[in-house]
Amino acid sequence: MTRMTPRPAAGSALETYVAEVARRVQEVVGDRLVGVWLLGSAAMQDYDPVRSDIDLQAVTTERLGRSERERLVGRLAHEVLPNPARGLEFVLYAREDLTDAAGPRLQLNLNTGARMERHVAYDADGEPQFWFTIDVSIARQHGRPLVGPPAADVFPEPPRHLVGTALLEALDFYAGLPGAPEQRLLSACRTWAWAVDGRWRSKGDSARWAVQRLADAGPLERALRLRDGEPVLPLTPAEVEGVVACARAALAEAGR
Repeated sequence: MTRMTPRPAAGSALETYVAEVARRVQEVVGDRLVGVWLLGSAAMQDYDPVRSDIDLQAVTTERLGRSERERLVGRLAHEVLPNPARGLEFVLYAREDLTDAAGPRLQLNLNTGARMERHVAYDADGEPQFWFTIDVSIARQHGRPLVGPPAADVFPEPPRHLVGTALLEALDFYAGLPGAPEQRLLSACRTWAWAVDGRWRSKGDSARWAVQRLADAGPLERALRLRDGEPVLPLTPAEVEGVVACARAALAEAGR
């Protein structure tokens, strides 16, 4: 099999980092690697190293042994490979596990970074499934290949009802997250936009999409500024819930 060459992403520090992650994944996995893709804000032109994570997904031709996955964690840990953003969110799938009826089942989930709580999981059981269903759907549209083919050639589209359910669970997750109403509002904007036209947007672009559909754009503009750490008036529960209600209504309409 021809050895694949990692392709860089845009931006100097980001480019260097993600290319090195892809190289290390390839080093551990070898010819069983299908590909590595950049997702999230870095793939959707909404990246800010102060507030953003670097989201990467990789797929292998078969499930790896536990020792190989542990070796991969050791090669990607922030202590060994410093991350230029808030942290790295790296998920590894086996190709056969991307089409599970309940949603894609991971074989490794790693969170590591200077401003991120370390988390390592080697099994899908016990992990919040909704995140991975959402991320695989986003990967089809926006995954930027660092190694391997276009993301849409590898990641299957999860059934629409499964994505809708996952988005509702994500809204509930943000509702229980203390001190981050702007994240719940921005997540609701993303959900609302997807329910209307099936397109995934960054949270920033989703807020700008929603601005055109609300009589009062003030809460959305403040949410974006709060996300960037600017000193503005906090969001009220009513302002957040108004946008969440729009998202829930759009999902209900789309499910009819």
